[in-house]
Parts: sequence; structure tokens; C-alpha cells
Amino acid sequence: MRPRAVVAAFKQQAIHFISDPQWIIPSILSPLLFTAVMLMLYRDLTGPVVLQAVLGGGVLGMWANTLFSSSYSISFDRYNGTLEPLLLSPSEITDIVAGRALWNALIGLSNALLVFLVSELVFHTEVSLLDPVMFFLTLVLTLVSLAVIGILLSTAFVLSRMGSVVASMAEYPIYVLSGALVPITILPSGLQYISYALPPTWGVEAVKLAAVEGYQSMMGADMLVDIAMVILLTVLYFLIARFLLKRIERRILETGSSTVY
Repeated sequence: MRPRAVVAAFKQQAIHFISDPQWIIPSILSPLLFTAVMLMLYRDLTGPVVLQAVLGGGVLGMWANTLFSSSYSISFDRYNGTLEPLLLSPSEITDIVAGRALWNALIGLSNALLVFLVSELVFHTEVSLLDPVMFFLTLVLTLVSLAVIGILLSTAFVLSRMGSVVASMAEYPIYVLSGALVPITILPSGLQYISYALPPTWGVEAVKLAAVEGYQSMMGADMLVDIAMVILLTVLYFLIARFLLKRIERRILETGSSTVY
């Protein structure tokens, strides 16, 4: 990867985000509203259930920002006529997507922390963290794993004009399958196996273990196993995404077409 290209993409994404206020609604306000609704439903409950509601809003904010940076931004390049110049530039498309993902990872992490702060100040959730340091670290790992899934989805955006449909279809399934919205144990058994293959699932479990004293992992693993799995799967997904993007980039240069309907 070229660090200069990654930094340039990071700056470009920051400028686009700041100059376009419409992204405040899906990236910041929507997760807060979602968390407020969930806490109103669970207002008589405490402990892990309340944490699940707050964590769900935080992960929603991180995932929404990931889709924007790693996927929808490719569609904007296509609409603005800048996709082809990007593909012809010396920088790899992976560098561009990674730089954008870093900015939105920063926004996503800030959003998640904002959800926890507002939940405490407004709804008085009184969620105590067992290990605040590990909670923050596992939250960062979960965010990185979500960003890598977004990079993998970006392959569809580079290759097809219908990529936005793919992202819209993937937004809530990934959110549910990761265990952020509801425990994966209530999902059908077939879907649970899909959840095990997603790195955010292990990240969410690690976050819960770091936050709730006496929490029993639904997958029977301790925190170290959860952290090892989220790192392993994240690296694997990134290597797959990088391989696919390089193959797609080579195909586009060979055929002269970047569109599949």
C-alpha cells in the first residue's frame, strides 16, 4: 500500500463529509434515535439487556459510516466521472478505499462513544464497564472488522452500477448477524453459522465480555479467543478484498469498461 495515497484519500473523505451536511442524519442522528427507541422499550430493565440496546446503536453508527466510506463513495465517483481517473492513476483502488475507510472509522468510533455518552446522560443507563481499556480496544477492533467488510463490499461498487442495491441489502443483515441488535442465539441455526464467519460477531462478543461482569459468551469462548478470531477473520477478509479489487482493476484496464449491469 502507498501511504501517501491513503493519506490523500483520508483528507478527501474528510472534506466531502464536512462539506455535505446530509450525512449527519444517517451517520450521527439515526443511531442516536435508534438507541433512544431501544432504551424506551427496555426502560424497566438493567444490565446486559440495556448494554445490548446501547451497543446496538453504537454498532449501527459504525456500520453506517463504513458503508458510506467503503462503498457508497465509489458510486459518487462513478456519478461524478472520477472513477475512471482513479483507476488509471498510479495508486491502487485499495489505497483509496482504505484511506476513506480510515476517516469514516474515526467518525464511526466517535459516533459509538457519543451513543454511550448520550445514553448515560439522558437515559441514565448506569452501565458500568468491567474493563474500560479492553472495552475501548475491542470496540476499535470491531470497527476495523466492519470497515474491512465495507472494503469487501466495495468490489461490487467498482464493478457494477447496481452496487448501491447490494449495500442497501447488506446493511441490516450484517447488523443483525453480528449480534449487535439481538443475541445470535435467537437466530435460526443456519444463520448462526453465517454469524460465526463474520469478524464483527466475535468483536461484539469481546465488547460484551469487557463490559459486563460475569457475562457468558454465547459461543463459549473467552475474550482472548474472541480477539484472536476477530483479528484472524479481519485479516482474511482484507486479503480477499484486496485480491478481488486487484483482479477487477486489471479486468477494467484490459477491457476498457468498468460497468456490469
